[in-house]
Amino acid sequence: MLQRFTYLRPDRLDDALGVLGQKGAEVKVLAGGTDLLVQMKEGSVHPPTILDIGRLDELRSIRLEDGSVRIGALTTHREIAGSDLIRRHAPALAEGASRVGSPQIRHRATIGGNLVNASPAADTVPPLVVLGAEVCASSARGDRRLAVEDFLKGPGETVLRPDELVTELRFSLNGDERMVSRYEKFGTRNALSIAVTSVAAAAAREPDGRLAWVRIALGSVGPTVLRAGEAEKLLAGERPGEELIDRAGRAAAAACRPIDDVRGSAWYRRQLTAALLARILRNWAEGGRG
Repeated sequence: MLQRFTYLRPDRLDDALGVLGQKGAEVKVLAGGTDLLVQMKEGSVHPPTILDIGRLDELRSIRLEDGSVRIGALTTHREIAGSDLIRRHAPALAEGASRVGSPQIRHRATIGGNLVNASPAADTVPPLVVLGAEVCASSARGDRRLAVEDFLKGPGETVLRPDELVTELRFSLNGDERMVSRYEKFGTRNALSIAVTSVAAAAAREPDGRLAWVRIALGSVGPTVLRAGEAEKLLAGERPGEELIDRAGRAAAAACRPIDDVRGSAWYRRQLTAALLARILRNWAEGGRG
């Protein structure tokens, strides 16, 4: 079916925010287009107005500033996966970005779009959660910052207001050279695979192998990305050995709220969660950084 809509392509962020302030809920924002254009082709969305933000180059950057890594919302997954800064300080995020779709999709798809799409299986969201990342939501009224895990409400749902645009993501390094992070994903094929289950983890590793603090986020096992709080408590202050790794895996599996679908059963997803976390912890126990 032929869709009719108003197409706007501003050159400045202020102009884009002005459009959102005036038209609000009737606007769909077009960034990389890898989700929106597919949804329009399938007929699941019919936006009266499309706001193409592709010319807003100020939203396309990766930089280290005042101890924080700052990523513009229009930065593509290819750029993130290939960034020396991200690979050095946040290997979990580099790995997550490298697992999104295909090379063609990673060339177009943006980290802001991936976040706003709010898929429970999104590859970049679990790494952002364990890195303690914040999202900047901007409007003509000003900016507000929220933790990524507070930004997401459920499948396809966020707390983004109709007049707001995601402009940046940032996470602090806290001057902690001990930090390690890793992302593991299980899919049914090597490319263009939606995660059956994914696990991201970050920790501060002491010279003797103990983990001073741990954050664990689980993807594709609930309505949004989940934290494995009990597993984090078990691991904090400890040196991972096989018994502890097994206990942490069982605790992470218990935190899951999975469903049965064509990609895997709830039981299978819980087993995968434990196995993927074990893979991360064994890597760290052997001295790996990511």
